[in-house]
Amino acid sequence: MTENNVVAEKSIVKVSNLYKSFGKVKVLNGVTCDIKKGEKVVILGPSGSGKSTMLRCMNLLETPTYGEIWFQGKLLTPVDPYLHFDVIRESLTYKHLMIKANKEFPSVSPEELDLKVIEDIKKNDLLTKREGKSYKKAIKTLYKDNFMDVNVTRQKMGMVFQHFNLFNNLTVMDNLTLAPIKLKLKTKEEAEKKAIELLKRIGLEDKAHVYPSTLSGGQKQRIAIIRALAMEPDVMLFDEPTSALDPEMVGEVLELMKDLANEGMTMVVVTHEMGFAKEVASRVLFMDEGIIKEENEPKEFFSNPKDKRLVEFLSKVLY
Repeated sequence: MTENNVVAEKSIVKVSNLYKSFGKVKVLNGVTCDIKKGEKVVILGPSGSGKSTMLRCMNLLETPTYGEIWFQGKLLTPVDPYLHFDVIRESLTYKHLMIKANKEFPSVSPEELDLKVIEDIKKNDLLTKREGKSYKKAIKTLYKDNFMDVNVTRQKMGMVFQHFNLFNNLTVMDNLTLAPIKLKLKTKEEAEKKAIELLKRIGLEDKAHVYPSTLSGGQKQRIAIIRALAMEPDVMLFDEPTSALDPEMVGEVLELMKDLANEGMTMVVVTHEMGFAKEVASRVLFMDEGIIKEENEPKEFFSNPKDKRLVEFLSKVLY
């Protein structure tokens, strides 16, 4: 087991060296973070900073351009060879360059040559350029026990979107029971029983057989949250869950999220709600220009920011 595997097992979600580009536009530029079980991590930052893209990469709604996503000690993305020295050393490129380096630098120690060759491979992207797809087969063999199917991941990692993403042609009950029944996680009776329990929790059991178009924004978002809860996830991802709501509806959604936090749910929340971040977060991250520029526990984050861009950001959003 590699060092990266060991680290990944200590985190419920681990993001390593994450890059994401859309064409020539670079959105994420090397994001690394760990989410521990039970943490409530809030991600702040200006529009276009990469917050939502990072969240969507976590459960592969967006495919990372580069880097790795680990979930519960299992790898979701292809192994990034440049994060694993043992994978580099298994490559033909490394072996050929080591033979060449030994001839060119006979007096240099093997340890120094090793680092020199690895740095050369990483800097010039030689493993990908020279070996193409051939290294992937070896990687799958080396890491065959450490991969997780993305569909299994999505059952365990609930996602709540800015614009609800409810199926408007289905009733609330059908929205809540569709996935558990389709994936054969529950019978129809079990799924409906769970749905009623969740609807009672948010005081909307009378809405079970109506269509989403008849609901307020706050009701839609609370139903979107319990739809994710119907899958009994280990982690909940929230992508600006209140930004599409009228101000008077924000509170009812935040209260439900606070309840989940108090119950110990692991949560990653992209939001502009500073009060929620101060009250609920165990850790706050600030993103700008596709990287995490600062992270800290809420009190220190808001009272003593270090990064100049964060200071400027907070001066505009805190009243």
